[in-house]
Amino acid sequence: MRRTLKLKLEIEEGGTLLRTIERFNLAVNYCVEYGFNDRTCSKIKIHKGTYYETRRRFGLPASLATGARDVACDALRAVNLKNSPKAKLYSAIRYNRRVINIWLRRKEVSIATISGRVKASFVLPGYYEQYLNWQIKSSTLSYRNGTFFLHTTVEKESPKPVGGEVLGIDRGIVNIAVCSNNRFFNSRKVKNVRAKYAYLRQILQSKGTRSAKRKLKRLSGREKRFMTDVNHCISKEIASTPYGVFALEDLKSIRVQKRRGKRFDRKLNGWAFYQFEQFLRYKAEALRKQVVLVDSRYS
Repeated sequence: MRRTLKLKLEIEEGGTLLRTIERFNLAVNYCVEYGFNDRTCSKIKIHKGTYYETRRRFGLPASLATGARDVACDALRAVNLKNSPKAKLYSAIRYNRRVINIWLRRKEVSIATISGRVKASFVLPGYYEQYLNWQIKSSTLSYRNGTFFLHTTVEKESPKPVGGEVLGIDRGIVNIAVCSNNRFFNSRKVKNVRAKYAYLRQILQSKGTRSAKRKLKRLSGREKRFMTDVNHCISKEIASTPYGVFALEDLKSIRVQKRRGKRFDRKLNGWAFYQFEQFLRYKAEALRKQVVLVDSRYS
């Protein structure tokens, strides 16, 4: 099992950490440009062509230099070398276990920067105390609105599922989920909220002003948080039912089926089917239950 802990850092040397984030993302863009011009996303080839120059030009420690190379390779692979993706100046940066030490019990962290190690403290919410004995795998450092956040991934061996009776779940647009125990989760409220945001987006996009663009960004975050909350609530309720196995139809075939018009395609592509599946998986796993996928044909 894996969980991600979001820790708010309290640090005195924030300037050093901020400059490290800037240099890291500049190094990512340098590696991306090299790989795109050389038409390769191979880590070995990009490493040979950029490693020493990355360290000299941006002053990054060895582990951060290789981390920037890995991010660049992943970005190029994601777009299949069709264009040259650019990292924003304050995009989140990866830290592996060699360049960051996290002590959850002491509520302290030691982070590698361009000027050596810096220490920071954080407040550990009571809910996170259940993860004190889990193994720390990796971390991501982000900067937003003047605050640093450390997203730490912790891992623990998954408990073996106990099995039991199977609950079939059908995902859809009219109903978010329909269970074989005759439980329906209607999407009327979700569709109304999404329709409201779609209308506001249309109005604001037609204006095109700077204030309209800022408003669009805020609306996007609100809609995303609303849909995430809905999926959390539904998956939690389903996972707590007295069933040991949850059967979902495999929806990969939906992406290649015959389209049914612009409006339907927009609804289909904007629906958070996969997020609901992921939420149900990790909630069921913690309860020693499991999620299986079945062929969607004839279901």
